[in-house]
Amino acid sequence: MKKNIFKAIININNFFIFHFNKINEFLKFINQKFKNISSFNKYLIFVITILFVYLFYLSIPSLYDKGKIQTKLNKMINKTYNINLSLSSELTYNILPKPHILISNAKFFTNNLDAPKELGQIKKIRIFISQKNFFNKEKIKINYISIDQANFSFKKKDLFLINEYLNTKFSKKKLSIKNSKFFYLNSNDEVVSIFPIKKLTLFFDEKKKLNILESKGRFFTIPYIFNWTKNFEKNFNFSSLKIQELNTKIENFSKAKDSVKTIENIISFRNIQIETDINIKDNLIEINSKNVSKTKNDSLNYDGYIELKPFNSKFNINLKKLNFQKNIIKNNLLINIFEKEAIYNKNLTSTINLNIDKLNKSRLFDSSQIKINIKNGDIDFDKSFFNGTVGSLKLINSRINNFKDDLVFNGDFIFTISSKDIFYKLFQVGKKDRKNIENIYFNLEFNLTKNNFKIDNLTFDPGQIKNEEELDEFLKNYSNDSKEINWIDFKNFTKKIFLDYFEG
Repeated sequence: MKKNIFKAIININNFFIFHFNKINEFLKFINQKFKNISSFNKYLIFVITILFVYLFYLSIPSLYDKGKIQTKLNKMINKTYNINLSLSSELTYNILPKPHILISNAKFFTNNLDAPKELGQIKKIRIFISQKNFFNKEKIKINYISIDQANFSFKKKDLFLINEYLNTKFSKKKLSIKNSKFFYLNSNDEVVSIFPIKKLTLFFDEKKKLNILESKGRFFTIPYIFNWTKNFEKNFNFSSLKIQELNTKIENFSKAKDSVKTIENIISFRNIQIETDINIKDNLIEINSKNVSKTKNDSLNYDGYIELKPFNSKFNINLKKLNFQKNIIKNNLLINIFEKEAIYNKNLTSTINLNIDKLNKSRLFDSSQIKINIKNGDIDFDKSFFNGTVGSLKLINSRINNFKDDLVFNGDFIFTISSKDIFYKLFQVGKKDRKNIENIYFNLEFNLTKNNFKIDNLTFDPGQIKNEEELDEFLKNYSNDSKEINWIDFKNFTKKIFLDYFEG
């Protein structure tokens, strides 16, 4: 027995000695072959070898059973992100740009497992996975997921799901949505609004205890950047909306208590900064300005409300002074606002009253009240007026339209003379040419895009035109001159009408 054991030990020892010698001979052979190869090439071969081994390791998930990994990923996503996704079996594994599993044609449902409702269809989902242990598919971990080319549909009754989700802690692992659209439907399943999303990312910052949402997209065709955070420790929300095209930034600091939500809102628009207190209760939003609101050195205040059932809004804006020509016309403010298709939405109804106490650098008028009426896709400025010592200008009937990228205003005006002496002195009309006139009626068509205008239907009360054809030709020539009209040009224009075309 002892002899047999001793013999077995000798055999094992000889086995190891034999193979050790073989390995030693192989190493000597390799060393002999590679002794003439440069150090750089040796390192290059080493790096290529390591890279090959690494790529082989990264390829291991392609060997997983697709059915099992589909089921596992479905459960992991639903648990990690608190969302109800249904992944299809159309599954592929890709190494670049990072190891991820691509799933086509997935669906998004509500979390009501008894009666789940489909809210979205997703063309592509990329699930980026951890590289720590590809040898054991049971230990696969998700780093983050990216949803691409999805369509989500919501009705009003579904909005509470969004609110509930925002007020629940997000996952620490990022969830991004790219190149997708959110559709808002009415009760008849008709599309009311479409919100395209270029990129939306959300996650929970564990250190700061914040829900973070970052988004880029288009709101009624206008590009925007939107950021939102929720502080769980202080029960406090912050949001920031940037609209570069309008040079506008809107910030909100909000807090909810009982059934009332209070918001401190700051709007930065060009050289304007406006701070507002907002109270939201049930279906009513009340808005009031703070005393610190400023337009350079010009203060303003305002108030208003928004009713949600049915949607309707009204705002009163009081401005101490304004250079109408400089701040409204020359800086293209009207074009920037009224060329946007969103403002012609059939479901938008709003009334805005703008009261201006003092019009700077205006020779005719001292103050103004401008009324903007938006209803069912139509916009008018009816009942707006400008007041001055010389008289008042009232807008009787008006409309603004966007015709083939041309923003065109059309309005019927009446100018009522309060002081004939001041009027004739201002326009330098001699006493022998002065008439007992009280009202001047005219129509103005102004193309804001091309900066040209047309005046017609000029009528004096009392009085009459000497030659209507000649006056029409004169008005046409004056209107076709698209150069900027200054006070001297306008004064000479008015004086010529009194001298050459009007008789009392």
